[in-house]
Amino acid sequence: MVSRSLPTTLAALILAAPIIGCGGGGGGNDDAGATAGETDGSGATEGTAGTAPTEGGGTDTSADTEGPAPVSCDDGPQPGPMPRLVRLTHRQYDLTVADLFKTTFDPRPSAEFLADPAVAGFDNNAVQMVVKDRLGRDYRRAAERLAGEAVAPDVLAGILPCQPEGDGSQCAAQFVAEFGRRAFRRPLTAAERTTYAGLFTQGQGLYPEGTPFEQGIRFIIEAMLQSGHFLYRVELSDALDGEVIPLSGYEVASRLSYLLWGSMPDDVLLAAAEAGELDTPAGLEAQARRLLDSPKAEAPVADFHRQWLELDKVDNLQKNTDLYPEFTGALADAMREETQQFVRHVVFELEGDYAALLTAPVTFVNAELAALYGVQGEFGAEFTEAALDPQRRAGLLTQPSFLATHAYQSSSSPIFRGAFVQKQILCTPPPPPPGGIDPNLPPPGDDIVTTRDQVEAHTQLDPYCAGCHKSIINPPGFAFEHYDALGKWRDLDNGAPVDASGELVSGAWVFSFTDAVDMVNQIAESDNGTRCYLTNWFRYGYGRDVAPIDRCTIDALDAELAASGYNIKELLVSLTLTRTFRFRAVEE
Repeated sequence: MVSRSLPTTLAALILAAPIIGCGGGGGGNDDAGATAGETDGSGATEGTAGTAPTEGGGTDTSADTEGPAPVSCDDGPQPGPMPRLVRLTHRQYDLTVADLFKTTFDPRPSAEFLADPAVAGFDNNAVQMVVKDRLGRDYRRAAERLAGEAVAPDVLAGILPCQPEGDGSQCAAQFVAEFGRRAFRRPLTAAERTTYAGLFTQGQGLYPEGTPFEQGIRFIIEAMLQSGHFLYRVELSDALDGEVIPLSGYEVASRLSYLLWGSMPDDVLLAAAEAGELDTPAGLEAQARRLLDSPKAEAPVADFHRQWLELDKVDNLQKNTDLYPEFTGALADAMREETQQFVRHVVFELEGDYAALLTAPVTFVNAELAALYGVQGEFGAEFTEAALDPQRRAGLLTQPSFLATHAYQSSSSPIFRGAFVQKQILCTPPPPPPGGIDPNLPPPGDDIVTTRDQVEAHTQLDPYCAGCHKSIINPPGFAFEHYDALGKWRDLDNGAPVDASGELVSGAWVFSFTDAVDMVNQIAESDNGTRCYLTNWFRYGYGRDVAPIDRCTIDALDAELAASGYNIKELLVSLTLTRTFRFRAVEE
């Protein structure tokens, strides 16, 4: 990589287009180092604990009690607020680069970037995706490295649409048009083609290695990778259709590919956009189903479940090895891999529904996980499908990736597990604890034997705490007391029989259960569970939290999906056919 300041011509080009420093807002400079609107997204808090239940969740979630009046759905679902500029997440950036250059790069291009901020549990919230100085410099360095690697013979041969002849300028112009169309996810304007083609000559002699042709192409690539039209999904359509703005075919194509592939549109999708096929629900649905049939659809599905299930906590998992000598870093890695393979199996191999995610008594294990589960058979390093005891295991919430990460190093944690169920599974997050609360449980004694005894004794001391813990937090946590801090089944806790029964209150729903399997089976069939899963997909798929106006869209989706059994692939198709997906609200 060449360390240098930007040449005047390149800096002028990057500054010419609308973009970067506005984290999803209006215009700004197309300079990767621009800091317009210096809003720092890094301070965003995860989740919505302490607020009224989020719109679309398990309770009456129309708004705060002091918020706006309830939204009427008399006119049908309408698009909610969405920024016109949506920065690619780091994962989307990596996948886009791999597709654009038809190869993968090691290390990942975003490996040195600061992490994307998480809002309401997901790291793709468009409003918070600002570009400050550090990320701007990271983009520039990444563009320089990628452009240098792109002109290596094996990579360049895959992206050049022609063989250079003479001074190579004609081939360079064709490269600008075709590579630019893929990079910007739309055809370049005549002015853009002229400007980028002009960089071909200006880049020659700028780099210490490569032929003049390679140097000119490298300069073009370096500029395009720093353009906001590459780094953002840009939605500038403004022609009114009644009270909404229809997205252009190319804008819909980008929304579709980034929702279902986490990456750029392919040539088939761009051709469909050019032909106007995405202007109708039928054409859009046909392309959505085509994308979901591709292995590339596995990436965003895995990413959604990784964040929804808080799988990244596995990376920092620690246990008391005196109590759990079988715990190793390799076992923690296996926990994550198990859940990822299970999700892929349910969604793409079984083409299953939400209930299957929560209740299927099968999983994928290697030797270490088989020992933890007590599964009989010959197992090695490879993961193989294994049937589990349906009386003890049911779906995601009885897998160690959840149980071990929502526990202490030496004991289970009904509080951590119960709060997760309410917040992530039922969308009824409990309020935060008051300040100054002692988190330490009382030690075992004559009347305090099990972990459940300790939690009950501890949480009833303060009346403020007792209200939430008794009916909201503790019961779903107690359901998992048959699983120790590692997720292994137990019948006894500190020598006493485990009591995993309880009554869970979530909004208008009341679940009376005998244990975790009983509870998750009830949740899987409840309106609360399915609607919460849909709401989380809405947040993730549309890249923003839910606004009051979105209740109408979620109501319609919920009714449609309930009638079809909440199949997960059908849920994703349905997300692409809403007015919120196909149109943009008029900005105030």
